Amino acid sequence: MFKADPVFKASPESIGSLIEAIHDGSIALPDFQRSFVWDPKRTVELLKSIISRYPAGTLLTWEQSPNVKFGSRPFEGAPGGAQQTERLVLDGQQRLTALYQALTGTGDYHFFMKVWPFINRSSGTLLSLEDVDLDSALMAYDLTGRMRFDPLDEDWQIANGVFPISSYDHLRPWFKKLARSVETDSDAADQIEEVFNKFRDTYLQPLESYSFPVVDLPAKTSLVAVCNIFETLNKSGKVLGPFELLTAKFYPTGVHLRDLWDTACQQYPLIVDFGVDPYNVLQAISLRSRGSAQRFDVLNRLDASGVREHWDATVAAFADVLDMLKRECGVISAQWLPYSMVLVPMAAVYPEVAQLRPQYRAPARERLRQYYWCTVFTENFDQGANSQAGADYKLLRGWVTGGAEDAPEAVREFNLTDYDLLNARANKKALFRGFVTLLIQSGAKDFLTAQAITNLDQKGFILDGARFFPKAWLDGSGNNPDGHSSDLILNRLVIDKSLRRAIRDRPFGEYVAAQEEFDRRKYSDVLASHLVDDGEASGLERSNYNLFLQERLTLLVEQIEEVTGQSLIYESEG
Repeated sequence: MFKADPVFKASPESIGSLIEAIHDGSIALPDFQRSFVWDPKRTVELLKSIISRYPAGTLLTWEQSPNVKFGSRPFEGAPGGAQQTERLVLDGQQRLTALYQALTGTGDYHFFMKVWPFINRSSGTLLSLEDVDLDSALMAYDLTGRMRFDPLDEDWQIANGVFPISSYDHLRPWFKKLARSVETDSDAADQIEEVFNKFRDTYLQPLESYSFPVVDLPAKTSLVAVCNIFETLNKSGKVLGPFELLTAKFYPTGVHLRDLWDTACQQYPLIVDFGVDPYNVLQAISLRSRGSAQRFDVLNRLDASGVREHWDATVAAFADVLDMLKRECGVISAQWLPYSMVLVPMAAVYPEVAQLRPQYRAPARERLRQYYWCTVFTENFDQGANSQAGADYKLLRGWVTGGAEDAPEAVREFNLTDYDLLNARANKKALFRGFVTLLIQSGAKDFLTAQAITNLDQKGFILDGARFFPKAWLDGSGNNPDGHSSDLILNRLVIDKSLRRAIRDRPFGEYVAAQEEFDRRKYSDVLASHLVDDGEASGLERSNYNLFLQERLTLLVEQIEEVTGQSLIYESEG
């Protein structure tokens, strides 16, 4: 009886068939599904799993009856509507949308892959998966923003060995051009072209043939049952992460990671306050003992002896680095740490800093802070953070503690421009957090009490909840002739909840002008601490948004140049 009437069907379906079904509309989303919310990093991680042929979860779909209409919509980026919807996706929307956009070249972000990380150029052979640095091989570019190069330009692609992942199924002509750009001898070019084709068959073929297990609910499944299933998805089961795996791996050796971590949390409250991931501690230990923070190396090459040797010093280093960032860099809480991963190379090198004599320790800490600020404002950990941590550590140790001239990439190749800052929006999370913490580090004061924000209880603050010039006002006739966004970082205001309610939808300058003389003087002092000019001819006083942005940009550039020890590139003059 049960064999004849199964509860549901389960069968594998390839990415290629799923992408085609999404494109023609035969697979769609129910109206109650949320929008696509993944950031490009998660899409890159999914692509890495697919290329590696690792399991990436199951999908749940619901077969639709031709007799019952159920509200649906196409996947974001898909045309939809060309064919009657046959199935709705209940679980897997984010993964399928990410794959559809990456493989069809739709959406704001386009995804690219480097050829050379997969190839041993000296021997002209294809590398095995374990030897490929996937973190550096895949990347995402926002083509809606301003860029210093065009990743869709074929000449740039050939010069850098980079191709759009959306062209994965028609790369033969591109491979031929690439081969002939690196080899002038025709036989050598043919040989490297053959390696490129092997690369395609080995590493790109899964983008078409990789199969997800798909559980398909029959059409007769009731709406109540579907709702119950949907509400309970992903609520059960504990994620098995690398820390848990290594806890089990090392337990027989007498290294009890869970006990070590519990003790560390008791000894160093800061690592609890900042929500440090214990896996990050293992990554820092792996840097110190193995020179790598890659997951493969942490899981397979980090051993119990390395943990025994480095655990205590590394945990203490995390606490010391967090204390330095909190006291000297304005990172007053976990909410404002631009990158949690930046702690890994900093903590890995800090035990050597702590052992220096006092006269050498101060300049070493200064260089460590410089590295931190340069990393934040170049957004160096936005992609490939594990690889970046490893590359930085190799140089950071000698540069910070030994005075070596060869600095980490963020310091050595600092390339921030004033134009980048002028147009940066608050959704660039690391850059925005760096901006806020720079204000706090520079002495930003609370508008209500005129006390330094660092001296106040942080629980009552919304540090990103207000704008100097609100969107509603800027959208008014003639108020924003240059068309600048209201969501620019330069328009953000560090403010308390109660004052935010009092300002409402007015420009902040109008609110200040309406106050008594004493309060206006107080506000003037506080505004200066927030890098804002409020003189009679200022943009804030004249309600001139463009002038306000230029004035604040000038003050911000000065502060960034001071903490990074670098000069910005000026592109917006005139």
